[in-house]
Amino acid sequence: MSRSRGFTLTELLITMVVMAILGTTLARILINNSRFVSRQDAMLSAREAARAAMNTMTAELRLVSNGGLRAASRDSVRVRIPIAFGMLCRTTGGSTIASLMPYDSVMYATATIDSLAWLDSVGTYNPVGGITVTSSSSQATCDADSIRVVPGGRLVSLSRPNVGQPGRLFYLFPTVTYRFGASTELPGRRALWRRAGSAAAEEIVAPFDTAASFRFLVGPRLTPTATVPAVLDSVRGLELRLIGASDYAPQGETTFRRFDLSTHVGFVNRR
Repeated sequence: MSRSRGFTLTELLITMVVMAILGTTLARILINNSRFVSRQDAMLSAREAARAAMNTMTAELRLVSNGGLRAASRDSVRVRIPIAFGMLCRTTGGSTIASLMPYDSVMYATATIDSLAWLDSVGTYNPVGGITVTSSSSQATCDADSIRVVPGGRLVSLSRPNVGQPGRLFYLFPTVTYRFGASTELPGRRALWRRAGSAAAEEIVAPFDTAASFRFLVGPRLTPTATVPAVLDSVRGLELRLIGASDYAPQGETTFRRFDLSTHVGFVNRR
């Protein structure tokens, strides 16, 4: 009769050591892989914040015209954006009637118009604030000045009388403020806020690193400077330092991931 041979104590110890080494190696591989994925997700989060802010701001900021930069600092800019133009007609019923040329309907519908500037006979634009715009059917008022509504345009009523000379060109502006400030969605973090006119500010993208800021393009070479120029109309564009941050610190780390995105936005409507 044959007997099965069992394991010796030495063999058991060797087997346990080998299994421990394999288990430790496998655990390290899994931990390293998990940390790699966490770092990639954190970097993607920071990148998405920076790119979302860039896409939101560049569409509006590039439209700024002469005198359009109204206030500026490292953390905020306030601009007037021309979104429509047309011809002024006469005053009727306490309002000025005007004929708008064809315009971007989406931008117009989402804008909060609060001012205009009309061109006088010597080529100077005269700003007028405190304006609201509504639709009008007073075509006869414009007919008296031989002004028609062209296809794609519209007739509007400006809330103030005698805002400018009839027959003069004018532009409509919403005032928009962008600023970096404390986030309400992510307490303790930094966000980009947008405010249209005097309406409540809206948090549009978060989070950002504390180094995110605005710089100012000046001179013929559009040289960026962190110092706000004494004459704001000398600014020819903005450098957006959109340094996004991740929502969380990656596994095994104590700091948020950053994605540095800087882009120049020239004021294309500035003469």
